[in-house]
Amino acid sequence: MYVNLLRQKAYHRLTDDDMGKIIGVSRNTYNQKLRNGRFWPNECKAFCMYFNKPFDYLFATEGETVSETGCKA
Repeated sequence: MYVNLLRQKAYHRLTDDDMGKIIGVSRNTYNQKLRNGRFWPNECKAFCMYFNKPFDYLFATEGETVSETGCKA
């Protein structure tokens, strides 16, 4: 699971519908992509641009430590 992506979602008080709209899919499709971890590159880029965060930060998995600048600690 992408902990930092979910933290950004919570911080900005976005719904699953909102997250789907950011990447141009339905709420159900967003949920499915989140569960299986299969976002397309253009969807990852859309999230990075929306949240103004680097890919390495937003899509770090549990157990990985990545700062908001994208540097691994």
